[in-house]
Amino acid sequence: MSIINDFFEYLIVVMLIINSCLYAWSCRTLKSSAALNYFTVYIIAICIVQFAATVLAMYEKNNLYLSHFYFIIQFVCLSLFFKALFTKTQKKIVNFLLILVLVLLGIQYYTTPDLFYQFNNLEIFITSIPLIVYSIIHMYNSLNKSPRYMYINAGVLIYITTSTLIYILGNFLATLIDNIAVTNIWFLNKVLYAMYMLLIMIEWKMIYQSVKSKS
Repeated sequence: MSIINDFFEYLIVVMLIINSCLYAWSCRTLKSSAALNYFTVYIIAICIVQFAATVLAMYEKNNLYLSHFYFIIQFVCLSLFFKALFTKTQKKIVNFLLILVLVLLGIQYYTTPDLFYQFNNLEIFITSIPLIVYSIIHMYNSLNKSPRYMYINAGVLIYITTSTLIYILGNFLATLIDNIAVTNIWFLNKVLYAMYMLLIMIEWKMIYQSVKSKS
């Protein structure tokens, strides 16, 4: 199991690097939208965080604090991604939730700085649930017009929904027991993340083919 677990760990890093290069190249070479630019920043930033976490894990160093950067970066970048696709009223909702969540987390870390070195279930919840809602809203909006970034949207909806449950459940179980069930939960999260990266890769291919067909 350890070999398979390590395989997915490194596979995720490789897929993140590939996606970062593909989307960065597209933003530089192809005509890209604001939404795509925000998503590219997200992929590159998450790639850096994941790479740093993997390196620290290889040297058996604590990398738990990097999870806070991961969730906050994901929340901010994907919120801006969906905002670029939303209607005027929906944009205002995104702006409100962006400020609210960041202020709440700022207050929490200011009053309880020790949380920086622990998993923060509140952070996981309030940075993930809005993204799930945005994904559903985008899916609804797409019913009445030509769909955009649907592979990315499907990946966000499937992965973030399941990973939120996995993180919260995994953290809860880890406080009660320390056995193979917890290990399997985290392994499932890696498999789902690899699938998420694959959907992002497919989305890039669709974008590239669309641009090429118009040229």
